[in-house]
Amino acid sequence: MQTGKKLKYGLSAAMLALIAAGAGAPQLFDQFISEKEGNTLVSYSDNGGIWTICRGVTRIDGKPVVKGQRLTQSQCDHYNAIERDKALAWVNKNIHVPLTEPQKVGIASFCPYNIGPGKCLPSTFYRKLNAGDRKGACAEIR
Repeated sequence: MQTGKKLKYGLSAAMLALIAAGAGAPQLFDQFISEKEGNTLVSYSDNGGIWTICRGVTRIDGKPVVKGQRLTQSQCDHYNAIERDKALAWVNKNIHVPLTEPQKVGIASFCPYNIGPGKCLPSTFYRKLNAGDRKGACAEIR
């Protein structure tokens, strides 16, 4: 699905169409992360100085991504799916309030995928979210 002009709430027309069609979290996550991270077949140093490849993958088969590393699109598809599934599984295991599919994707993108579980678990965002204070949790990450 093409990424298009961003509409209300910063979501693209493609994301809004998937949500309206009732897409599940895996498909929504793939679209969202593709839009936010892009997909590169050659490693690059991210804003934090971490070598990254594909859609934000930092480890391949347990080893850190290194400068100059190259993967095929098929390999990236494989590793992207692994990272997506890990991020969504983390949300299912650690968030104890009901969530919509788009909410799962937003939390998966923020907590395990970008800041990491080690920073998310002790956060006020995480505590407020699991206490059912959605507005308070959102305020913590704005």
